[in-house]
Amino acid sequence: MLNIDVDEYRAYLEKTGLEEDKYTNMELLAVATAREMPDGSFAFVGTGLPLMAAMLAQHMHAPDMTIILEAGTVGPKIEHIPLSVADPRAAYQASTLSTLADAFGTIANRGYCTLGVLGAAECDKYGNLNSTSIGGYWPAGVSETGKGPEVRLTGSGGANSIASVADKIIAMMVHEKRRMPEKVEYLTTPSGMRGPRGETRYDYGLYRGGDLVVITDLCKMKPDPETGILYMTEIYPDIDPEYVKENTGWELDVSRAKVLEPPTSEELMILRMKVDPDRIYLGRKSRRKD
Repeated sequence: MLNIDVDEYRAYLEKTGLEEDKYTNMELLAVATAREMPDGSFAFVGTGLPLMAAMLAQHMHAPDMTIILEAGTVGPKIEHIPLSVADPRAAYQASTLSTLADAFGTIANRGYCTLGVLGAAECDKYGNLNSTSIGGYWPAGVSETGKGPEVRLTGSGGANSIASVADKIIAMMVHEKRRMPEKVEYLTTPSGMRGPRGETRYDYGLYRGGDLVVITDLCKMKPDPETGILYMTEIYPDIDPEYVKENTGWELDVSRAKVLEPPTSEELMILRMKVDPDRIYLGRKSRRKD
C-alpha cells in the first residue's frame, strides 16, 4: 500500500463525514472502472471520472499502464487530479509531451490504443454515446423548428476517434433514465455495436473495436454477442435490479447479473487520500429520484 498515515485518514473521514467500511456510488463507479483497466495497456483516458479511475488503477494493480491524454501527454504518473487533459498536473513524469496530432496520428491511428476510457451525457442500448447536444443539433437560424439545442455539450473531443480505433472501450456514466435513452439524440461516438445487424459499426467501416463495457454508478453492462444490446453483467451491492431497470430507457436484461465484489479498504483509502482527496469528482451526486 502507498504510505498513508492512518491518523490522517481517520481525520479525513471525520472531516468529510465518510466511513471506513462504507462507500458512495461514485466511489463504486471509480473502483469498478479501475478494475477493468489491465496493466500494460495503452489507455486513452478522458478528463474527469475516467482519469480518476486510471489514477486508482495505476496505484493499485496497473503500474505499467501507459496513460495517453488527447492533448499529447504520454505516460504520466499523475499525483494530483487534473481538471482537463491540458492541465500541467497531467504532465508529471510523462515520457512525452507532444500534441493532439501526435496523440492520434502517431499513436492511435497506428494501432497503439488498446483501451479507451470515455464519459458522455447519453448512452443508448447499443452503447452509442452522445456528448454533443441535447434537444436538437442545429442552431435556431437553420433548424427546422426555429429553435436551437436545449444544451450544447462539450462535443466529441477525441471520443469518436478513440472509440473507432481502440480494442476496448470503457464508458463511465451516471445511471439516470435521461442519460440512458433507447436511442441517443446525437451519435457522437459509436463505442459499441452501433445498431442491429446491417447497421453495426462493421457495416459502416469500423473494422476494429466493439469490445465495450459500460460502467455506471449502479451496475456494469456489456453488449449481448448476438443482438449488440447492452445487458447487465454486474450489479453493485445493495442495489435492487428493478431500480436499475426503472432508470434505464430500454428493457434492460438483468437476469445474468452477479453482484460486484465490494471495494476493499485499500482501494477506498487510496481513492480518497491520493486520487481525489478534495472530492472534485467523488463528491458528485446523481439527480435520480430515490
